[in-house]
Amino acid sequence: MGKFNRILKNLTVGLSESVFLGPLGRYFSKVDREDLGRAVKKSESFHRGELRICIQSRLSVMDVLLNVTSEKKAIEMFSYLRVWDTEENSGILIYLLLSEKKIHILADRGIYKKIGQNRLDSIASKIGEGFRSGKPKEALLLGISELTVDLSRHFPAGKHNPNELPDEPYIK
Repeated sequence: MGKFNRILKNLTVGLSESVFLGPLGRYFSKVDREDLGRAVKKSESFHRGELRICIQSRLSVMDVLLNVTSEKKAIEMFSYLRVWDTEENSGILIYLLLSEKKIHILADRGIYKKIGQNRLDSIASKIGEGFRSGKPKEALLLGISELTVDLSRHFPAGKHNPNELPDEPYIK
């Protein structure tokens, strides 16, 4: 996608959401976001991983002009949200850039030792399919469920299982 098209796409998504629907209203209602937070909390009761969802409606014009890709923004948010800062290096970020319909799942080094990026990319693809079929919340819930299975196998919950990151989605 060319730079002009990216700017246009990011501007129009931001404008339509802020004028007509409210932030992210086209994809996730307040109840949906609460449901996602509860799903993260439930998931984390089965394993020692820490899940964090970041939903960003669009990139700024400056980000587009500076050639910031959705993957670079996901890495930036991984750091900003301190997903890397968990006791067992077991943080996972599910990042969605709605304007460009991009989904990335990034994990800390403790997770990568057991669950590779190929598996995380496969889950991100399934979430993307759900978005394309018009079921974004259900798609994210499926992604959380698949991560729960993998994390429960490799990082089962123990007596010491603190909740180190907020459960509710971060909205930007």
